[in-house]
Amino acid sequence: MKAGWLLARFIALAHWVRARCCPARVEGLAPAAAEGVAGAEAAVPAACEVSATVEELAALWECSRRAAQQTLRRLSRRGLVSWRPRAGRGRRSALQVTVHPVHAYLERALAAARRQRWVEAAFWLEEIDRECPRLPDVSRMRAEIRARLGLPPRGARRFGEGSACSCAASIT
Repeated sequence: MKAGWLLARFIALAHWVRARCCPARVEGLAPAAAEGVAGAEAAVPAACEVSATVEELAALWECSRRAAQQTLRRLSRRGLVSWRPRAGRGRRSALQVTVHPVHAYLERALAAARRQRWVEAAFWLEEIDRECPRLPDVSRMRAEIRARLGLPPRGARRFGEGSACSCAASIT
């Protein structure tokens, strides 16, 4: 299994919980900016608790029931989720994501940067920016990675790119 399998499962679970808690946001009907919410709290509400069965999570992660239980225990031990199982097979248990998935994205970006895998690090930083555009230091880190890849700063145009009228539009 991949080295980051637990992190990958956590990210999948966080998005699954978000889809069940606030489906309008997931479908793009109510973006965080329109709601006036800034920062990491916008994507997964802090008090969002869903009911789930181990079988549902095993299907989400494409694993056995036992592997899903072990994953839940590991995520709970690390403080990433709150899982309150209920007795009986098929009973719906309470599940709450306690850490925003952006923290997982940042962990992956930093790990990729340590391995000098700049494209992968840039991908995870873009994910962070997509989820929480106002997090500090992300734009600085992304600029450093773009420089290492030989790319121009974000928003800068290379000579000859874009339309010839872009300058004229800004003058008038």
